[in-house]
Amino acid sequence: MDTLILQTPEQLTAHLKALRGQRHVTQAQIAKRLGIKQARYAAIEAHPELVSAGQLLDVLAILGVDVLLRPRAPTDRDAASRSREDW
Repeated sequence: MDTLILQTPEQLTAHLKALRGQRHVTQAQIAKRLGIKQARYAAIEAHPELVSAGQLLDVLAILGVDVLLRPRAPTDRDAASRSREDW
């Protein structure tokens, strides 16, 4: 599997769906392993920005994904795209 870059919640939604498809598991199967209802997992997939880091790491573990954090090379575009108001 290729490395997936994650910089926005929208990308995370697409990545979760793609990873689930690659693993051939349904939302219901993941939800069962998490101890939640399928509708709750669907909400996590649709709006991952609303879940805790712990829940997200649990989902990623079920999907067999490791999280790797690496510094990004600074660019002018990065500085311009994020202002203090974003925090």
